[in-house]
Amino acid sequence: MRISVIIPTFKRTAYLALAMRGLRQQSRPADQIILGVRAGDKESLEAAVGYPVEIAVANEPGVIASMGAAAARTDGDVVCLLDDDAEPLPDWIARIEKHFEQRPCLGIVGGRDLLQDHPEMRKTEPTTATVGLFTKYGRILGNHHKGAGGFRPVDLVKGCNAAIRGPLLREIGFAKELRGRGAQVHWELALCLDVAHRGYDVAYDPELQVLHHIAPRHDNDLIHRGHFSPEALYDMVWNEHRVVVSRSGKIRRTTHLAWSVLAGTLTAPGLLQYFRLCAQRDPHRTEKFRTTLRAIRDARFG
Repeated sequence: MRISVIIPTFKRTAYLALAMRGLRQQSRPADQIILGVRAGDKESLEAAVGYPVEIAVANEPGVIASMGAAAARTDGDVVCLLDDDAEPLPDWIARIEKHFEQRPCLGIVGGRDLLQDHPEMRKTEPTTATVGLFTKYGRILGNHHKGAGGFRPVDLVKGCNAAIRGPLLREIGFAKELRGRGAQVHWELALCLDVAHRGYDVAYDPELQVLHHIAPRHDNDLIHRGHFSPEALYDMVWNEHRVVVSRSGKIRRTTHLAWSVLAGTLTAPGLLQYFRLCAQRDPHRTEKFRTTLRAIRDARFG
């Protein structure tokens, strides 16, 4: 089995060095490593000279363009997806290879990213078996960073630590319709739904681990980094609803719409969460609520 690894990167050379360090220490080395680099990113291109990698240049901004350029150059039976700030543990590729060798129906597998942002807090953070679910009523539950239990089917995996069958990825590609200039949130949901629609399994293995060093981002998508951006919130909500509308049946589309408008989350509030933000005196509560509703309307009916 031939294993390719793709890493989208943009001006985070110190973190890229950690990812490459992890790949050098693999008990089962990668057969091919490809960096997806944005055109004009001289820092990443210069740093890549010192690594045993191929370079794929993307002419558009955003992680999807970088990953797509890299994926187009892969020839592996399996393609591993790794963020440039994620350092895989030494058995990462070996474990991935074993999963695909033993499970012919496996389409994509993801693992646990051990967040390094608050090490002391993360040491005592409770784990959970509720990971990577898209509930019947429309809520997306991640928790990939604190997943416990054994290998099991899920609805979605996290893109910083995943692997997919190469021919399948080259057939499906990444969701080019999604908005954003950087992280382009919810591309993983689109990919996993596409994999499932083709009859393959989506799975999670909490023992498949990377150290996630949480590098700074150079775009406006800082919502999950403690900052509020109306544009980033709009893009995130728009992407989620466009993915659901284009890849789900009528019942899932309806329940997801109802849940998003009536409940939602503190990040993308529907009516219930808006009242919670009011009680918390969140200074951005009204803007969050209006932006969320506008993005839902535009993604579904625009």
